Amino acid sequence: MQARKRLNELAHKRANAFDAMICHNNVYEAVQGHHDHGVDLERYVSVAEDVYELSADEDLEDRRLDVFGAAEEINDHIDDVVDEVIAAALADLLEVVDDWDDVHDQDDIDAAKHEARNWLQGHSEAAERAGVWEEVTA
Repeated sequence: MQARKRLNELAHKRANAFDAMICHNNVYEAVQGHHDHGVDLERYVSVAEDVYELSADEDLEDRRLDVFGAAEEINDHIDDVVDEVIAAALADLLEVVDDWDDVHDQDDIDAAKHEARNWLQGHSEAAERAGVWEEVTA
């Protein structure tokens, strides 16, 4: 699977976990890399895809399993990094969303703030790794 396609699927999957449209859209854009939240997710995904391909090309079964295991470890790390990107995006959202009342109604803004805070509270480790936990709990 190509890195961009896989990143697209990740963005859809992670964004669809949010009910508030504002959060959904913000998370989708962040995972896609449209906002700078410190990490190039496409590069991580590309490396994982390359290692998966490498494992398929190995002739020796033991080596194939070792390389596949390495790809799986990178893949697990990608999930953690995606959580960090989402945490940073939601923390940024909480800082600016009140100014979006010219585009969104107050109910949508309130729903986004509530869902963003709930997600961050439930993913405190990701928020800490992203460097936004202090901001969120202040």
